[in-house]
Amino acid sequence: MKRNKTIHNEHYNKLIEILYKERKRLGLSQTEVAARLKMTQSDISKIESSERRIDIMEFKEILSIYRINENRKLKQVVIEFFELEI
Repeated sequence: MKRNKTIHNEHYNKLIEILYKERKRLGLSQTEVAARLKMTQSDISKIESSERRIDIMEFKEILSIYRINENRKLKQVVIEFFELEI
């Protein structure tokens, strides 16, 4: 049975697009985010262009960098992405 790669999933791509927009809104460069994640700017670019999947621990750290605890809109996006009932 062949499964579609999650990197091409509509919901995943929407999440990545929202993270991209949030990075821009916060005025952070790919290089700044990459440095905080101990990654390269190229890695961030590949994540944002859906060439590379985001690791769950990277996702957790990105949410911290993007101040999810202070950002209701981003928090709601994550809740909806994971289909959580809170």
